[in-house]
Amino acid sequence: MSPGRAAVVEGWPVAITAVVVGIAFGLTARQAGLGVIETSATSFIVFAGASQFVMVDLFRTGAPAPLIVLAVLLLNARHLLMAAAIRPFVGPVSLVRRLGLAYVLTDEAFALGVGWFRRGHRDLTYFSVFGALMWFGWNAGTLLGAIFGADVKDPQRYGIDFTITAVFVAIVVIGVRHRADAVVAVVAVLVAGALRLAGASAVAVVVAGALAPVVAFALRASRE
Repeated sequence: MSPGRAAVVEGWPVAITAVVVGIAFGLTARQAGLGVIETSATSFIVFAGASQFVMVDLFRTGAPAPLIVLAVLLLNARHLLMAAAIRPFVGPVSLVRRLGLAYVLTDEAFALGVGWFRRGHRDLTYFSVFGALMWFGWNAGTLLGAIFGADVKDPQRYGIDFTITAVFVAIVVIGVRHRADAVVAVVAVLVAGALRLAGASAVAVVVAGALAPVVAFALRASRE
């Protein structure tokens, strides 16, 4: 099976969730006061689901623009860690292609891409194709949610607000291969949950994401 076909066969369930979560974002953005064009432009330009939800939530509460920008930058800082992890596989390609791969780098693309590399593959077609699937799914969902979002009065009633959580839970479950992976995941969940309950939801993911690699390195050092 070719890498591109493998990306489609293995990644289509996750790509479908991108459509569902994109719809949820479109609904949320429209109800926060953004127009259809503004909502779609956000997904087209930023293309970072979690930070887009945080951005819209802060916008809805009337947070100042500098705080919104800072929150998005901090939340997206986890991409630096993901980029560092896959650098050995993307380093040899041209700068233009690396920039393109960086644009489609998401949590889902990273999880499936690392799984592909762990199987001994070095071709980047798998990562590129799956990243493109996620981009199209997310933007299509955003547009649908933006168009029809103003008519939906209570998204929580349909469980739409839980879709992004469900996606990340599935990614973690798929990615856990060793006991250390499970420990890192549990620590991150506990930290993020505690911060969320404490009212620091804007930084919960950032702190948990920064702590996770520290725990992973500590576990690795303890085994050596």
